[in-house]
Amino acid sequence: MKKTFLLIILIAIVALQSCKKGAPVPQFTIPNSDFESWTSDDYLQDWTSNSCPACVPPFETYIVQKTTEAYHGQYAANLVYNGVYAAYISNKFAVTGHPSALSGYAKCQLYGVDTVSVKVRVYNANVLVDSGQWLSTASLSSYQPFTVNLTHSSAHADSVLILIRGGNKMDSNHNGSALWVDYLSLH
Repeated sequence: MKKTFLLIILIAIVALQSCKKGAPVPQFTIPNSDFESWTSDDYLQDWTSNSCPACVPPFETYIVQKTTEAYHGQYAANLVYNGVYAAYISNKFAVTGHPSALSGYAKCQLYGVDTVSVKVRVYNANVLVDSGQWLSTASLSSYQPFTVNLTHSSAHADSVLILIRGGNKMDSNHNGSALWVDYLSLH
């Protein structure tokens, strides 16, 4: 009876250990990762950008645009080249562990020889310890998944910077390259 009881306990422990090994990798919270939150003046919340919807120089400055062409949810971010400078958004936030990858969805319309990118920087005590990037040099007519695998030279991390940059070329009709991004997830 004692041996049967110990055998059952041993099987239960092994089963619990197996479940732990198959547990999903923890997720990290990216502020406004689904690009659903925008101010009433059309600024993307929780992200820094070079977009200025309220500015009125002789060229378009609303270059990080709220769009309903979303992969997930109601909105996505559209980074449009205005003929003067490439659009970008960035977000630096705290993490409690070291992520291994960033995933998301993107589509783009590129003109000429152009590049759009998603860069990730991992910091510990304000020192860059790891990084990764995704680049596209070809147009993507529909949302495609992308993954930025991160280097893992340090076991420690306390913050992550995500930098997304649109293109910098125009077609003959003065349409600027555009990058749509949505539904980011840090693993």
